[in-house]
This record gives sequence, C-alpha cells and structure tokens, in this order.
Amino acid sequence: MSFEIGRINHLRLMRFAKQGAYLVNELFEEVLLPKKFVPIDAKIDQYLDVFLYTDSEDRIIATTQTPFALRDEVAVLEICDIVKEGCYLDLGLDKHIFMPSKNPARFNLADKVGVFITLDKQKRLIARLGIKEYLKPARLKNLYITRKALVFERTPLGFGCVVEGQYYGLLYHDNLVFKPKLFDWVSVQINKIRTDGKLDLRLDANQQKNIVKQMLQQEGVLEFNYDSSPEDIARVFGISKKLFKKTISEMIASKKAILEGGKIIKI
Repeated sequence: MSFEIGRINHLRLMRFAKQGAYLVNELFEEVLLPKKFVPIDAKIDQYLDVFLYTDSEDRIIATTQTPFALRDEVAVLEICDIVKEGCYLDLGLDKHIFMPSKNPARFNLADKVGVFITLDKQKRLIARLGIKEYLKPARLKNLYITRKALVFERTPLGFGCVVEGQYYGLLYHDNLVFKPKLFDWVSVQINKIRTDGKLDLRLDANQQKNIVKQMLQQEGVLEFNYDSSPEDIARVFGISKKLFKKTISEMIASKKAILEGGKIIKI
C-alpha cells in the first residue's frame, strides 16, 4: 500500500539519520520523520502511527503531531494568516493548511471557517470552502438513532448541517425555538430522507431538554410549572408537555432547580 497523505499511516522505522528517522510502508517507500518528532525510545523495526503531509517543496513528511482533522473530513479551523490567494488555517500541525479563496479580504485573523479537507491536483493537503458539494447522499435506514451534526450554514429555510461528517441535513426554522450558532455541534434525529439523499432534521429529545436547562441557567427563573399549558410550552420551548415535565423532574431530582410559587427557580 502506498502512502496515504492526509491520513494516519502505520509505518515501520527502517533507519535513523542525522535529520531524523526514515519510515517505510509495505512497498519499502521511505518517508522522513523529522528528529523532533522521533520518540526517545524509538527502535529499528518499531511501527509508528504518523500523519503524512507535504512540505513547502512538496516532499512527503511524517509527524507524530495529531491534526484537528484528516483527509475527507469536515473541520472547523481558525484562520492564522491571510494572503492574496486565500487563507492559512491552523490544522494543529507545525505547518498550516492552505484554503484558497477568491475574496480572502472578507475574512479576519482568528475567524473560524468550516472546510472540507482534501487533496489538490498536486496531491497536496488543502482545505476547501463549499462543504456541501463534498457531502454524500444519505442511504440510512434507521431514522430514530440520535446523530451528531455540525451546523455550518444559514439558509432561508433553516440551518444546514453536516450529519455524521458526511451527509447534508437541514434544521428548519419552523421547528426551532432557538437559533444555533454556526459551527455548533447539535444532536439530531432524522425526520425524513429525501429522494436526493438530503435529510430533514429535528433536534433530539436530549437537545430539546437542554433548551429548558439553558433558558433556566440564563434567566434564573421560568414562569412555568407542571400545570402550564401544552400550547405555552410548545410556543416557548418547542417541546411537548410530557418532555417538559420530565425535564423539570430531572432538574429537581438533581437539585438544580426547585418549584416555588408556580415557578421554576434555579438553585
């Protein structure tokens, strides 16, 4: 198997050199692990898990540093430099990853951006905007499993999400009582899989319960109790009365809230 740039490779330490250690794959192709990344107790024939990328001269280099994301993954990265052709992002390595942009002036240093990590035509690791075009049509069967989703865009209909790192889903404005922030992680369930493989989403029960908890944390007092109407609960919190009562009971049992004077009060 040849080297996998942008991924973790399991390679054998073949020999030491002044500049570090040379690792080999099954084809006996060599790659340099610079001296500062060579473990103190490293030995010949030892296998190391290393991340591979290319240096400024397009040579493949190994590192034991852990990147924030691997090739073919969606990542939220911070801008650390802005140049005429785009931006450099912090990938968690000594070398930053380049993100091309036709209008880099719209970005600021330390901004967070959502990108897809891939390779360019020269097989160099690169970050791409336009996440949606890299996502796959979903062919999921179980709609009721709670799944992790990354909010990455606002649309007229709602918030676009990357579900499980590879599918596109939408949280509709009509089903939300709060607006998630860009690059928030949320727990979702799937309402529907469309014919094009895109997903209609809803927040899962635990995420919905968190709305009540977050509002109590912020406000200190909520003008609600067990006898509040289902309509008022749905209007303010966007959840059923059954789930609302269960949430209150959990908060009381965990001594995070009390019911007093017909109100929920934070402890």
